[in-house]
Amino acid sequence: MVSDRAHSRVVRTAKIVLPVVALAILSTLFLLARTVDPADAIPTAGVDVSERARDQQLTGPRFSGVSGEGTTFDLSAMAARPDPADPRRMSADAPRLVLVDPEGGNAIVAAQDAEVDTGRRSLILTGDVIIETSTGYALQTRRLEGTLGDLRVTAPGEVRGHGPLGTIRAGAMRIDDAAEGGARLLFTDGVELLYEPPDE
Repeated sequence: MVSDRAHSRVVRTAKIVLPVVALAILSTLFLLARTVDPADAIPTAGVDVSERARDQQLTGPRFSGVSGEGTTFDLSAMAARPDPADPRRMSADAPRLVLVDPEGGNAIVAAQDAEVDTGRRSLILTGDVIIETSTGYALQTRRLEGTLGDLRVTAPGEVRGHGPLGTIRAGAMRIDDAAEGGARLLFTDGVELLYEPPDE
């Protein structure tokens, strides 16, 4: 009987003491918790979202087609930014133009920058413009401009490089479709050729 009363007292005491102890522990946790430092927040990417939304950018754009005389063209770039006023016009980084004529000849043109109008199929390539052809030409100029729909592309400034016959320099150059269906290079405005005989 005594033992039952003692047990009841222990139970009653525990019902009072244990909640008080739990409350004391929780209060201690809140009191001792350190203040949150905003500087310790998870770092975010340093990208201005509003700027990216305003300045839209295309990654790896590509534009292909066929000229009136059957030369296929494939224009690609690392990135391009459409003109807000006319989305058919865009500026491009690291453009690469591949031309393949019906006879199987090809030319690969690489540049630093480009201005492209997909509506008119026109382009302007600037920077270090490099032209390599399957006929053995490796040329360099500062600007190449023209249209792809009828393939009339012109280098209005000096062109330098090597060809099958040797070193060549010209005041200007044009790439267009020949009447017989193949693309051709035309050098103009004071052409200089240093003939280099082939090694035997």
